[in-house]
Amino acid sequence: MKKELLIGIAVILLLMLAGALIALYKLPLSLGGKGVPRPEALPDDTLLSAEQVDADRQQLIGYVESVHPFFVDGSDQTPYLAAKESYLAETESAMTVRAFMEVSSRYLTVFGDGHTRLGWQYGDEVYIRHSYRNGAMHFADDSGVTDLTVTAVDQVPMAQILATIDSLFPAENEMAVAKNYDYYFTSGNLLKAAGVDVEKDVFTVTLSDGSTRECRWYVPAEEAQASDEPWGNKARRDGDIFVVEFVECVDDENLKAIAKELKEAVANGCTKVIIDARGNGGGSSNACERLLNAMGMKAPSYGMLVRFSPEAKVQKGYLRSGGSLVMKPDPSAKQNPDVELVVLCDRYTYSSATMLCVYVRDGGLGTLVGEASANMPNHYGDITFVALENSHLYASVSHKRFLRPSGETESRIVMPDVVTTSREAYQAAVELLGGE
Repeated sequence: MKKELLIGIAVILLLMLAGALIALYKLPLSLGGKGVPRPEALPDDTLLSAEQVDADRQQLIGYVESVHPFFVDGSDQTPYLAAKESYLAETESAMTVRAFMEVSSRYLTVFGDGHTRLGWQYGDEVYIRHSYRNGAMHFADDSGVTDLTVTAVDQVPMAQILATIDSLFPAENEMAVAKNYDYYFTSGNLLKAAGVDVEKDVFTVTLSDGSTRECRWYVPAEEAQASDEPWGNKARRDGDIFVVEFVECVDDENLKAIAKELKEAVANGCTKVIIDARGNGGGSSNACERLLNAMGMKAPSYGMLVRFSPEAKVQKGYLRSGGSLVMKPDPSAKQNPDVELVVLCDRYTYSSATMLCVYVRDGGLGTLVGEASANMPNHYGDITFVALENSHLYASVSHKRFLRPSGETESRIVMPDVVTTSREAYQAAVELLGGE
């Protein structure tokens, strides 16, 4: 009887172990992967042979088709097949690294995924003060943004410059388009791609009233004395408002200390909180959840589609090297009626920081103030990397698709409850909260 009992216990333990191993195999648990170092960039005019071009394009296509969730999430493949055909047709001969960079960038924009892109070389900057708003590139001077718009740079029409940006950089929604225009417009490499002669010192900018301005390369001012205050998330009080300057989604000891201070403030009667996520480029969504938990709130849960591949297995440490897994979103959330929460956002609020905005919107946890994010609420992400052997180009490629908690699939943008410029968002939040 004792022997049979021991055998039975052993069988149960083996079954439990087998079940645990199966669960570990199926779940997207990262057990520590190996990164892909970025190679040293080659000079733009380095000539690649036809054989080198062919090897690199096949490497990029093969990597993307093996890793990206687009190929298993039910998306219409027709636009991709057309983009791939164009890419192959444009890369059949020898070309410079720069030319190959441009055509490869155009290929990757088909996914409309801000996380899947080449590591673009920005280059030197032409000093043209500007702001893209209301569908036009406005010129700025010492008095601020003017009503005049830029119509050409050295007689290259603005429409041609913007079309070049559209072709080279992915955009998930209309705010991402505006963000790309603002960010890349003055890049020397971008202007060169658009047809502007950048082998000179002075550029003529034509404005909407027919006048012109001479602009030169940007020369940084002498380096100012470094601040003793380290970069990172910070907490402060503005009257009766607890303010978190949430500049990065990093769940480190510093954020834990901020969350502890926030939790104590709420426990002691603080009812007004601003989380300033303007310019926050993302990181870990755990950081967002920690701040919400500190206020007695619980975020709803994103779902996700994880695509497994040999490449993701190496870089993320998965046990699986193929197939995919879908985890459903959970819209349940916990509000704290005693806390008025305002989250500030703008076009540079991105990735995990966008998730914070979606948590607040889908969970009814507070109010969004500012500009919409350049991310779609349902978006690709969690990037892997590929380094092309001959051209030394470096690209990031998503291997997950995140599904917003509400389950809504049509919206391409999370519009704030109070829409204002990034610059004016903080004051609008203070007025909304009736701060002292």
